[in-house]
Amino acid sequence: MTTSSLIDLLKQYEFGASGRPREISFNLTINEKKKQFITNTQLSFAGCGDGCAGSELTLNLIGVK
Repeated sequence: MTTSSLIDLLKQYEFGASGRPREISFNLTINEKKKQFITNTQLSFAGCGDGCAGSELTLNLIGVK
C-alpha cells in the first residue's frame, strides 16, 4: 500500500453518519488468522527509505490499554 492509497482510504471513511471523525481500530491478522482487535492505537514514524532502492515508509502501531 502506498501513502497515497492510505490517505485516499482514510479520506473515504473520514466521517461517520453523525458527521464526526471516525476513530481508528485495527484487527491483527497473522497467516490469515485473526489474532487480536486493537483499539486506542497510536501510530508513530519508524523510518523511511531514500527512494533509491524503493521508497518505503515504516510506521509503529502501538496499542494503548
